[in-house]
Amino acid sequence: MTSALHEATTWPADLHTSVQREIASRQLAEHLTRLRQRGPLKVLDVGCGPSTPSLLLARAGHLVTAVSTDTLQLTAMHDEIADEPEEIRSRLRLVEGDGSEAGRHFAPGSFDLALCHGVLDAASEPDGMLAALARILNPGGLLSVTANNGAAAALAPGVAGEWTATRKALAARSVGAGDAVRADSPDSLATMLADLGAPVLAWYGVGVFSALRGDEPAPRRGSKTWQNLIAVEEEAGRVDPYRGIASMLHLVGEKTVR
Repeated sequence: MTSALHEATTWPADLHTSVQREIASRQLAEHLTRLRQRGPLKVLDVGCGPSTPSLLLARAGHLVTAVSTDTLQLTAMHDEIADEPEEIRSRLRLVEGDGSEAGRHFAPGSFDLALCHGVLDAASEPDGMLAALARILNPGGLLSVTANNGAAAALAPGVAGEWTATRKALAARSVGAGDAVRADSPDSLATMLADLGAPVLAWYGVGVFSALRGDEPAPRRGSKTWQNLIAVEEEAGRVDPYRGIASMLHLVGEKTVR
């Protein structure tokens, strides 16, 4: 049921986005074995950006509802699935909407898996989004969250020799351009998820090295360079100190009975 999460898709082209999608998918696949007795999973993907595994899950036989307020993202996903067989396209529903309002549109226990990948970056307060997703999960369902890692904020500008930006990042633990982009820590997100009834099963780093060269084109999938890159990123994302300085955090929580 999980092997199809490792299949290639055509959307990501830059190095870092390609690595994010591959590594986060592999990390998530380990936990889907907990749900194997449920058969095809009901999945809610909030944001449905290029680093989320919605299409891979649909290919694996699961029923995916992808929600986003970004019409460009929805259009890009629509284009990506256009050449898929009908049976796969029928398992992936695209909806324009706000994931933070999922609780208004879906009943509690509507989904077995919720994906919140790269969505918290633009949220001033992530609590509402995560609370909505925890609410619509079945007991024992999984919540997969990726977010910018505040501890890694200074690495990319530092490597590039952008010292003013590096100083600001060190002082503020912020990521990217301006106050509109937030960053988190594994402890703060884990506390949040526990308070919402979805304690963390495991956390990982994503993009330990690729983020430092993120705008480069990705190596050809299946090539020796790609295989070595993924092997390195997969191992580094699991162990300290490397996972602690990865550009992205990936946490997988399990909905408890409350």
